[in-house]
Amino acid sequence: MTSAPPPASLATNVDALTTLTSSSTTSVAPVAKKRRVERRERLRKSALCKHFDKPGGCPFSNCKFAHGRVEVNDNDPHSVAAQRRLIRKQAIYRAEEQFQTGDEGAGTSKRRGTMIERYYTEMFSCDTMGKVMEDQYVHMHSNRLCVVGVAESHPVMQEELVSVEFERNVLENRVTGKKKKGGCFMLPNMVICVLKCKSGREFKLYSCIRGSLIEINERLQKEPKLLKQKHQSDGYLVIIQPKKVEVAEIQESLLSKDEFKQFRAILQTSLIEKPTELASATTAKLIKEESKSEVVQAEE
Repeated sequence: MTSAPPPASLATNVDALTTLTSSSTTSVAPVAKKRRVERRERLRKSALCKHFDKPGGCPFSNCKFAHGRVEVNDNDPHSVAAQRRLIRKQAIYRAEEQFQTGDEGAGTSKRRGTMIERYYTEMFSCDTMGKVMEDQYVHMHSNRLCVVGVAESHPVMQEELVSVEFERNVLENRVTGKKKKGGCFMLPNMVICVLKCKSGREFKLYSCIRGSLIEINERLQKEPKLLKQKHQSDGYLVIIQPKKVEVAEIQESLLSKDEFKQFRAILQTSLIEKPTELASATTAKLIKEESKSEVVQAEE
């Protein structure tokens, strides 16, 4: 006994759904492929080849590594060597700035600043995902580990927090081994958790950067008040480890502590009572460009 063919409307809907799914898949793939190709070309000749000085030389005709120190191109700020120098430079600067003389002519000195200021590079994501005043911080250690949390200017600091609900994929994250492999790979627009307040307001907190999820702060589920009381220490959200080749890219996409203060000061003193997403994004971009130009002039 043969079954009746499906109605024409149902067949049309199935075909349309199949076409939509295939088109969305093909639209995402080229973007990821383009990103990989650009990164591969950018890192070409930025490190030494391990085979060129061995008997027989390098067996690869189109080797992406340099055959000798003369060919090494480490001037690119996105190369692994350049990004390692950047992290070391920031660590040395913090080490030099963490002490100050107690009295004039005294041989002893005392530590200056908080633990965060002494050991982390402080960065901020302003108006995260276009939501005004919903700022988050990203503190990067010299070992590339990034601590993500809520900035002091976030509106949740003025609310009475009831609960912190992490996303399912974040709670199910597991890492293994000494190098913490197997963690979920986070994207800047991925939601980490949802904050629920007594007033009924809800706030979504995001990853802000790309990287592997290493650890979540499970204490926030039982003690949500930590997020407000100790937002920079015990009240952090997650720890994320970015890729080595993306350290400079992450620091370029976020504002430094000085840029963040300047950004908020400009918006508070402006005539715009409720800054729009476009105005705030433009202001942040201008501040970032000005700081880059100042760094270039200082180096020259």
